[in-house]
Amino acid sequence: MPLHFGLKQLEHFIAVAEAGSFSEAAARSFIAQPALSISIRKLEESVGVPLLARGARGVKLTAAGAELLSEARRSLLHAERGRQNARLAALGELGVVRLGFVGSAIYQLLPQRLPAFMRRYPGVRIEFSEGVSITLLQAMREGRMDAGVIRLPADDVDGFSITEVETDDIVAVLPSSHRLADRARIELAELADESFVMFSRTQVPRLRGTIFDACRAAGFAPRIVQEATQAFTMVGLVGSGVGVALMPGVIRHFRSEQVRFIPLSNPETHRCLTLALATLEGSTSPAAQRLCEAIAAPPGTEGPADETPNT
Repeated sequence: MPLHFGLKQLEHFIAVAEAGSFSEAAARSFIAQPALSISIRKLEESVGVPLLARGARGVKLTAAGAELLSEARRSLLHAERGRQNARLAALGELGVVRLGFVGSAIYQLLPQRLPAFMRRYPGVRIEFSEGVSITLLQAMREGRMDAGVIRLPADDVDGFSITEVETDDIVAVLPSSHRLADRARIELAELADESFVMFSRTQVPRLRGTIFDACRAAGFAPRIVQEATQAFTMVGLVGSGVGVALMPGVIRHFRSEQVRFIPLSNPETHRCLTLALATLEGSTSPAAQRLCEAIAAPPGTEGPADETPNT
């Protein structure tokens, strides 16, 4: 059954109930008494029962009026909360953001950028999903994800807004017992005869391709004995003696007694890897935009200054 009264009539009803008289309520509400009386009469007609008992000493609530009063107060409270939440959502200070990320982002980038954002915008809830660049881009195209930290270069990024946020080197990951494990730095060619644990051809093709290019520049093609998708898995396989690996340098933040992370001397392995923030053009919510600004901001900053909402 449709309602035939609004919040303003509930405000008038509450004012009369609290003041105990129409004249006092009219003065408090800055409304002419006849207009207030008409508003209350229409409310009673809409509800279908008397809400106020009028007498020489003022007005009192009927049983129906007493029941409506508590609900009216709650209704106004919910309406005000809804108004404030709508404003906060429009300002990007309230909402849910579905953020995807490649594994490398969890070692340094996200721990550096997210804590300040989460303190500043406690009304924004982030739903995290780990994946590879291919699956993250697809999820954004299908509307299942709002933003993603991907690795560049990436295929088929037409229609995406891409912001580079972090560069990295390629490092060698060796078993701790390896003959080169105690070296401060090695040449990539020194690994030419090793067995390699390599990123998956189908799931991480571009990162794998960058590593292959570096090996070719060093004069060899890596002999692959095992493929894996996740960095943790590759480190575990290297630690188990399956082979050596070439991985993003940020993996050094992962501690393991079974492996050593050794920088490479080859110039082509320096700053050749990139993490980037991707969003589908034209579909970023205000809250997602706030989060993207925080992730793209330099470490130690909290992104662009924002205005405090008027509530």
